[in-house]
Amino acid sequence: MIRLLAVLALALGLVGCIPPMSQTERLTNSAYDVVMAARFGRMDIVIDAVKPEEREAFAAAHADWGGRIRIVDIEFGGVRLVAEEEAVVAMTVAWQRLDESILRTSAVKQTWKRDQRWQIVGERVVGGDASLLVAPPATEAAPGERSEPAARATASLAPRPHTD
Repeated sequence: MIRLLAVLALALGLVGCIPPMSQTERLTNSAYDVVMAARFGRMDIVIDAVKPEEREAFAAAHADWGGRIRIVDIEFGGVRLVAEEEAVVAMTVAWQRLDESILRTSAVKQTWKRDQRWQIVGERVVGGDASLLVAPPATEAAPGERSEPAARATASLAPRPHTD
């Protein structure tokens, strides 16, 4: 009985020595979970990691995923803290359109911010094929200003009407 109590006391003592996870570890785990969920088509899990105010726009930017676009693979490229409460997550997406046999790749950077937990607040294609994300429509220029078309490479989370 004394031996059992000694083992139990030792085990409880060791559990108390394990330090809590740092915010960077929490972010890395969350980002990796999002990449794995996206890789296997679990956009419900991915959307849950997006800040609630951005979810509709995020879903619109990914509207073709699982439809016209098949995600072949997503590689987690790491996390970089840019401020105490903000980080950038890098990933590489291998994908193809269902009506083509061309394998495309896109480098994607997501911006994450921490409020009570880490959440995705922005995403953009920074390299490769920029048509992975549906970009918002071009904005109307005021008279006398140049109108700039919306670049897919800097797709924001703003929704865009779907065209065929």
